Amino acid sequence: MTDSVDSSEKRKKNVLKIIEQKGLCSVMNTTKWKELKKVVSELPFQPPFVIKEVDEEETSHHTFDRDERHEGDWGLYLENYLGGDLFATPYFAIEWVKVRPRILKTQGRLIADKVVDETEAFIKGLNQYGIPYEEQDGTVIIYGYKGN
Repeated sequence: MTDSVDSSEKRKKNVLKIIEQKGLCSVMNTTKWKELKKVVSELPFQPPFVIKEVDEEETSHHTFDRDERHEGDWGLYLENYLGGDLFATPYFAIEWVKVRPRILKTQGRLIADKVVDETEAFIKGLNQYGIPYEEQDGTVIIYGYKGN
């Protein structure tokens, strides 16, 4: 247990150093992250998403600009990932989360996929809890930290 606590403290110091070096400002807090999890849990499906941590480089994996056929794996993230356990990304390390509250549902081989769009309900939930966000081409970005 001591090793994991030491490792967590070491990571926190590293993340805080990167935040300072990049000149980032905190946008979210623990309460807001928990409210985001509540907004997601109230949708009829769990939207696809991608998380970028402060101490990781942005890659093509972080590009999130098209509709997906799969739901997001928020089950793990709602309970454990976002600040929940020792192996989780703690809230303090999240630079941003990109969410696409839309999924494609297959209707058959000859019929175009149906777009199931919960963007309006998702944004309504974000607004209800005062969670700041930006929207870019159908992707909602929730920043943990943002540059000036």
